[in-house]
Amino acid sequence: MYNRSVKAEFERFYRENIDRIHRYVFFRIGRNRDVTEDLVSEIFLKAFNAFSAYDPTVSRSAWIYRIAHNHLANYYRDRKETANLDDIALVVVGEHGEETMLRHEAGHIIQTSLRKLSSQERRLVTMKYLEGYSYEDMAPILEKSATTLKVATHRAMKKLKMICSGLNTN
Repeated sequence: MYNRSVKAEFERFYRENIDRIHRYVFFRIGRNRDVTEDLVSEIFLKAFNAFSAYDPTVSRSAWIYRIAHNHLANYYRDRKETANLDDIALVVVGEHGEETMLRHEAGHIIQTSLRKLSSQERRLVTMKYLEGYSYEDMAPILEKSATTLKVATHRAMKKLKMICSGLNTN
């Protein structure tokens, strides 16, 4: 059983990482909120159960990211399904249908454009702008310096903007 200081430390760790891990899972499972909630709960339960064995030489962001990555890999392996983002994109039509449609179109352009980036570029943009990682948090996960990641992400965003603008004019 964990003592109070370990519980308090895990609670702080949870608060620092919940939003990032939630976004990471949300965008990788097709924006399904219910499945995201279930998977994120399972991920943090795994982290809590392994928290006493955490290696302090590893960044905590890298540690929870690795747990989440492995959990998602297991989830997809167990389901033996693949999903196309276009097939599972959600369109909610309501009072503001035109606004929703425009957001959906913009989202579609961004998704299509992201697919045109290399896997490394896509990963950088996703981690930085969708999942909210700082360059310092990304560095140990991707095993590159924060400065290198900043430059590479800037280039990827510049490329993404060019691709998006080309799709938007068609």
